[in-house]
Amino acid sequence: MQSVQRRFGKPRTADESQVAVLLKDFDDADKMLSRIIEASKAWRDAWVDILTAQQRLAYDFQEMYAPIVGSSDDTNGHEGKETPRTTMMRAIKLQQSHAELKNDLLEEVNMVDSRIIRPAMDAKDHIQPLKKVMKRRGDRKA
Repeated sequence: MQSVQRRFGKPRTADESQVAVLLKDFDDADKMLSRIIEASKAWRDAWVDILTAQQRLAYDFQEMYAPIVGSSDDTNGHEGKETPRTTMMRAIKLQQSHAELKNDLLEEVNMVDSRIIRPAMDAKDHIQPLKKVMKRRGDRKA
């Protein structure tokens, strides 16, 4: 057997345990990258939901203080009072500032895709072929 190994190349020196350790490392890296991807997507989605809820709240304040359309009908003796102009202007400014804030922060939040999620997915994709090569090497050895 040694003469065959001398003719065709070096004798193998890697242990089964070394291959198993490398495969376990690849699995651990794959699991870690999956957790990073999932957590980053959840973080991004949570911020989008927060920004959307804040903008809707500011919009609802503006709608609440706006004059009611069709309120000139019979009001059963109740006299409506118009919202003070300063209060209405503050509600409009609040809604506009929240809309600007949402647009500005959404740009930053969406950078999570290009700076964290996509590189982690690329790394995960690059690990798979290496993992297959190590597994095949271990299978061929056995």
